[in-house]
Amino acid sequence: MRVTGMMQNIQLLKNLRNINTSMTTGQQQLATGQKISKPSDDPIGTGYQMRYDTDLARSEEFLTNAKTGSEILKTMDSLLQQASDVLKRARTLTMQAANGTYALEQRQTIAAEIKQLKEQMVTIGNSTYNGRYLFNGQKTDQAPYTAAGAAGENTDPGLFYLNVSPSVKVPVSITGEVVFGAAGTDNVFKVLDDLATALDTDNRTGISAALEKIDASADRLSVSWAEIGARMNRFELMENRISDDQVSLKEQRAHVADVDVPTAIIDLKSKETVLQAALSTGARIMQTSLVDFLR
Repeated sequence: MRVTGMMQNIQLLKNLRNINTSMTTGQQQLATGQKISKPSDDPIGTGYQMRYDTDLARSEEFLTNAKTGSEILKTMDSLLQQASDVLKRARTLTMQAANGTYALEQRQTIAAEIKQLKEQMVTIGNSTYNGRYLFNGQKTDQAPYTAAGAAGENTDPGLFYLNVSPSVKVPVSITGEVVFGAAGTDNVFKVLDDLATALDTDNRTGISAALEKIDASADRLSVSWAEIGARMNRFELMENRISDDQVSLKEQRAHVADVDVPTAIIDLKSKETVLQAALSTGARIMQTSLVDFLR
């Protein structure tokens, strides 16, 4: 086949265009850090990248849930510590009041403090996290207790869950009746109310009976406290697992979509060298004319 000067020029321009296109792609990859800028660059790789991005976004949501659950339970752990301190103080005061040498006025002074402790327990029962009540089941927008009627008020029995994986959800909330006792029974609020009444009326039998009821309330509180600790451990384990899964997903995504910067720089430098060589060769070819052949 006869190769004409025009064919040489066309081929030269085609080669230069291909090299420039390849260099532009390399420059874009280095600028963005991504191998794939559009699906046509790597249809199969694009499919993997989308799957990894979806998995990472979902795992980030699960990680946020796990962290939120941990924070809620840490708040509840602190609240139950406060409730335990209230009961310890109530027990100490009750033991003092049970002393036969105490006069009515002294027991009434203790009664005043017991009433304050009961109000503090109601405040604990109405505690919130980010504006949501912690001890009223799924009715997180309603306070479970009032100062006057806490002894006879029911809390919502529902539980609030957080998803930490596609198939795992962990309960976060504990209803007030589990922690403080059911309405209509000797729940902690009724125990403190009855104790205050016994102290005000110098009812020594009622004062002595309150000790056992306070201990029962403390035992019930301890059971809930242990449950909170177990759930905190569960959320911590899930946080660690999700974080490990994210590391693996990011590595797999990077293998598909991220640019190996050192290799990309070397490749771009090689293309620049090829471009310079092509331009140099093309300049010599395109300078050749009929006069050059007649010399």
